[in-house]
Amino acid sequence: MCIREYLSRTAFGLLLIASGPLSVKGQNQAAVPQSKSQIRVTTNEVTVPVTATDANGELVLNLEAKDFHVFDDGIEQKIDTWGLSEDPLAVALVIETSSRLRAMAPVIHSTGSIFTETVMALDGEAAVVTYDATVDVRQPFTQDHGAVQNAIAETRFEAPERYLYDAMAASVELLKTQPTARRRIMLLLAESQDDGSKAKLGQVLRDAEDANITIYAVGPSSAAADIRGGKLDPAPLKTPGLPTMKTTSGPYLDLVTPAFWLLERGTNEIKHHQLEVAAAATGGIHYRSFRESTFRSALDRIGGELHAQYILSYRQDSARAVGFHKIDVRISKPGISVRHRLGYYVAPEAE
Repeated sequence: MCIREYLSRTAFGLLLIASGPLSVKGQNQAAVPQSKSQIRVTTNEVTVPVTATDANGELVLNLEAKDFHVFDDGIEQKIDTWGLSEDPLAVALVIETSSRLRAMAPVIHSTGSIFTETVMALDGEAAVVTYDATVDVRQPFTQDHGAVQNAIAETRFEAPERYLYDAMAASVELLKTQPTARRRIMLLLAESQDDGSKAKLGQVLRDAEDANITIYAVGPSSAAADIRGGKLDPAPLKTPGLPTMKTTSGPYLDLVTPAFWLLERGTNEIKHHQLEVAAAATGGIHYRSFRESTFRSALDRIGGELHAQYILSYRQDSARAVGFHKIDVRISKPGISVRHRLGYYVAPEAE
């Protein structure tokens, strides 16, 4: 089923077809009902999913409210609610089916069971979306594990085009149609490359932030530096027009600066690291993988994380100025790292 045909049956789909990705709502605009893990700009309530890990990268599940400190544009906020999330998931699984990934077809086809068992789990819903020269809903949202597995197994890798941003934009709109009690996740099995999309990655990330969608990705990276022995080449990576992206001692790039850049500008001014940056901007993570074992391991880790996140909320008393607002979460206990969304964008009234 073509995604335009599917989405045209919903109010969000009609808006998508008419005008492209929806803009973030301003303060005084009518609000769509939101779940407790979404930003509610109209009431100045902000909620933040947080992943906490120790020095070994293992999830930390014994933190207390007093251990968390949340800052909005550098000002510490009073935390109203916190706790490990019990909300079921709504996951849009987005698969690149371009001919460029044909060699990875057996790996992707084999991931159906691990995705349904560890990411969807017992109470989650998932939809399967594919993209190449078109963006298509292969399986609408369902709790049927078998239907999701079949949709994954039946993917074909034929056309050379890669409309990545259009697929992400359409998946944001698809996720917005889900019940408000579900946490919204976009999981991409794809390469960090786009060819000819009309959507802009920066705007897609703004819309994802507005709907509290966390983006995860697994697949080959198009980074300029090769991974050698599990680490990136120590030379800095540069993208024209962007600040230098420095490598770290681990297998991931320092992507916070370019993520802020995209969120603030709403543009496409980055290449070769699109999914890494998208994940960093929304509090998710990108795993670089080519083999079935590492694909399955990455999905298993993502599933474990999604079912072990803290959800914090606070109320911002001051009026929200137009533009991007930075969120920073800190833990008072030593040796614990946190990952969370970078912030939220308030659009001008004209948008």
